[in-house]
Amino acid sequence: MRNNITYKDIFPHKGVITISNITPQQYLAALIEIYRGYHVNLPPVDAEMEKSLLKDVLSSAISFAKSERAMQAISEELFNCSKGKCSFQQQIDLAKKQHPEILNAKMTAAAYVMRLLERKENTQ
Repeated sequence: MRNNITYKDIFPHKGVITISNITPQQYLAALIEIYRGYHVNLPPVDAEMEKSLLKDVLSSAISFAKSERAMQAISEELFNCSKGKCSFQQQIDLAKKQHPEILNAKMTAAAYVMRLLERKENTQ
């Protein structure tokens, strides 16, 4: 069950989050919002950046999954992604029907990858 407070409660005039001129960190933040159940509109994203970030998130999510079933589902998703069959829209569609454990693992992984990117930027 989700919290009683929703994005619409906090920002009643906004029903959809829209991002333009997207960076990798913003893409990951948008993924987290999708996994939390919010609707996010993104501008066209560089296909290579998208595929790379999704592969990073999915490969990390396997270690955050708690059950074999969740690990298997994420592994299958990663396998499809390695074949080029992954996109933000696919994540939106999957988030509507995936088990909360899988979404939690993917959300945690997206935050982890975001943290790694921030560390990389701070050391440069």
